[in-house]
Amino acid sequence: MEKQNPLNRHKRASKYALPLGGVFLVLALIGLISVAGFCVRLTNQIMDNTQEKNRFEEYLLPVVMFDPVEFESPTYADPLFLLQSSLWGTLLNNPDKYTFDESAMLVVPASDLDVYAAKLYGTEIKLQHQTIEDFDVTYPYDPETKTYAVPVMGQTSQYTPQVTKIEKKGDLYTLTVGYIPPGTLWESAMGGSKYEPEPDKYMIYQMKKVKDGYNILSIKGKDTWEAEQQSGAETSTSAAPTPDVASAFHFPKV
Repeated sequence: MEKQNPLNRHKRASKYALPLGGVFLVLALIGLISVAGFCVRLTNQIMDNTQEKNRFEEYLLPVVMFDPVEFESPTYADPLFLLQSSLWGTLLNNPDKYTFDESAMLVVPASDLDVYAAKLYGTEIKLQHQTIEDFDVTYPYDPETKTYAVPVMGQTSQYTPQVTKIEKKGDLYTLTVGYIPPGTLWESAMGGSKYEPEPDKYMIYQMKKVKDGYNILSIKGKDTWEAEQQSGAETSTSAAPTPDVASAFHFPKV
């Protein structure tokens, strides 16, 4: 029997190894490209949170429009502001729900405001129902029927929100909200072009994710928030224990 030359076997193995190695290389490149493409798409989705910002802007509109004074907790907020924002939150989220009375006023049950106040600020908030005097518009409250009469006219000269940053930690959200001044949301500039106006100011909203939305925990000015964060960082640093030099080294007793 004729013996096979080991060199010939090596040549045949090399003959198939080269194309096979090429196939594996191509597959590896395809896999690398696919992974890279997935990472790019994922990064774009993470970076582009426009939809989330839009949802928060819609949610915060009835709050921002009244330019509330900053507060540590809704329990310390102005009762009239809580009432106004709850009324307009109810109206904006139920545009076709209410009917007109003989005076062409929308009739809104006070209980609907209570429900929306709990949605915005938590169940511990209890509204103080009363007639609302809002600029030149009056929203009469009837204590017998426990309803509000709302004139058919929109709010004018009010701020609108622009969420510029969202930070999330568990179910807690920290939002940087710009206040777009009234009448300048999309004004025409020279030459007929349009521009997006700069906010008059920025406020920090702390919010908590709950079952049916978000509860506002606090509203603070950006400067106040940054000062508190800086103070907290300094307090944390100063509170750190100073190393005990004597205990770090064992000195011989004299």
